[in-house]
Amino acid sequence: MKIAMIHVDLPNQSKGGVAFQAHYLANALVDRGHDVTMFTFSPAYEECLYKVHQYAIAPKLRKFQSFLFAYHLGRTDFSGFDIIHSHGDNYLMGAKHPQIRTFHGSARDEAAFATSLKRRIYQSLTVYLEEAGARVADINIGVSEATKLRIPAIAQIIPCGFDRDRFYTGQKSAHPTILFVGTLEGRKRGGWLAEIFNREIRTVIPTAELWSVSDRPLEGEGIVNFGRVPLEQLCELFRTTWVFCLPSTYEGFGVPYIEAMASGTSVIASPNLGAKEVLGNGKFGIIAEDDQLGSSLLRLLIDTELRDHYVKQGTWRSHDFTWSRIVEQYEQVYFEAITLCK
Repeated sequence: MKIAMIHVDLPNQSKGGVAFQAHYLANALVDRGHDVTMFTFSPAYEECLYKVHQYAIAPKLRKFQSFLFAYHLGRTDFSGFDIIHSHGDNYLMGAKHPQIRTFHGSARDEAAFATSLKRRIYQSLTVYLEEAGARVADINIGVSEATKLRIPAIAQIIPCGFDRDRFYTGQKSAHPTILFVGTLEGRKRGGWLAEIFNREIRTVIPTAELWSVSDRPLEGEGIVNFGRVPLEQLCELFRTTWVFCLPSTYEGFGVPYIEAMASGTSVIASPNLGAKEVLGNGKFGIIAEDDQLGSSLLRLLIDTELRDHYVKQGTWRSHDFTWSRIVEQYEQVYFEAITLCK
């Protein structure tokens, strides 16, 4: 099958989770024997098994890249492809079929949980572009039931995936460790987690460390700030840490949760929509209310049996998100869309 995959950027130019999902899916489809071309503003790099069609963009216009990308897509001839699969910005592609759109979250929820006025306004406007994109596509896919609740046009749920060649179990650190991956401020709440660690964890377990992979340093004794790290180092941190904690107020899915589970690491999360779904409402990891996060972290660090329980549950759960399973589901949707548009 000849597939046009669409995302504004790739992992070599973006830290955004959707860029990784589009990249991994495209590679998995190539492994299955499909001919895939990625339409993007990013250049090809060594990990791309697929072809790359790179649109040109001036550096000074990068802040408008989403809108410029939609413009380019609207002017592109996709008639040589069997299927078009967009991961956003397809609202000007009304005459291009058969077309699949995957929603990796909801702009409505992003706006509701935004902590800055600028982001709230941007995401509020994006709601209308999402609705337009859903009308344009022949079949709409959501990565979670939480996303489908906000976007009724979604016809099917196909979850996100992880790279099992990179995320796997390994030797844990000699002392208690908690890993956080996210931003200091905003909905990821890294700064808030650091306060809890300083006040409730470090005072009880003096050898405990909080490992932070974040945009800005977290403050406190026992906090190790790695900053932005290469993917290989991130995978090692997931394997080595005792507990992964992401106290985000909103996740459309929450890929780091499945990456942690696949790495043999117990997970604790705030009760956001994505975490509840991925962690089975607490079956595969702990869902802790804000006033219980510190005590729940302490229990996981101190109670070896409890930690091992969630490691086993999480490892089993991670098998649901392998790319082989996900690609099979997308292949069925592609055939359905092609049949629908004949």
